[in-house]
Amino acid sequence: MTKVLLTKTYKARKPGAILDIPEREADSLVALGLGQIIKEEAPASKKKGEKETVE
Repeated sequence: MTKVLLTKTYKARKPGAILDIPEREADSLVALGLGQIIKEEAPASKKKGEKETVE
């Protein structure tokens, strides 16, 4: 599944909505100029020996 940010109205959804759709459909929306794919960033990994602290 791929997250897509809509830039134009698509299937009664307003611009600015985020859709979680299959990759093929996401590619089609980008090709038609209706949205752009949102890249998901991996969570920051902790370094070895580093402890999690709570303040």
